[in-house]
Amino acid sequence: MTKRRPDLLETSFPVVAVLGFLAATSGGAIAADSAAKSRAPAETGWQKVLARKGGCAMSVPADWKVDPLIKGSAGLADNSASAVVSLADSVNTLAEVKPVMQGMFKPTKTFEDSAQRLWYEYQNAGGPHWYVGVPVKGGICGAQISFKAGKEEVARKVAASVGPG
Repeated sequence: MTKRRPDLLETSFPVVAVLGFLAATSGGAIAADSAAKSRAPAETGWQKVLARKGGCAMSVPADWKVDPLIKGSAGLADNSASAVVSLADSVNTLAEVKPVMQGMFKPTKTFEDSAQRLWYEYQNAGGPHWYVGVPVKGGICGAQISFKAGKEEVARKVAASVGPG
């Protein structure tokens, strides 16, 4: 029997919904060789998590459980860290994604805001959350990463891995 992860549903749904909205309301696609070059290599022993639509992925530690019900999501069994990755396949640039995401999830700290990556922190129930968006061939690869105290380093590595799938 598959165990449902309500914590992943709760923290992942808003980002998946926003990325789905972007895919439905914007047009076009881009080729993003720079995104592929800026993506950090996966850590040894980590597993690749593909977005539901493909073309977009992140890497997570081997001890994270990939959710069979919500494709593109994974997390720790103790709910101390989780992430979801999704492809918005009808947006052209991060400039299009930025106002929508930041309107829904107000940044409290920005790590990177360039044409190659939008990565910022926002506060929500349960602690800090990060949004990471990277242009890939066919759209914008976006990830939401949620974590509790002591999990920032692994979250940073997950964030660095977001990119083409």
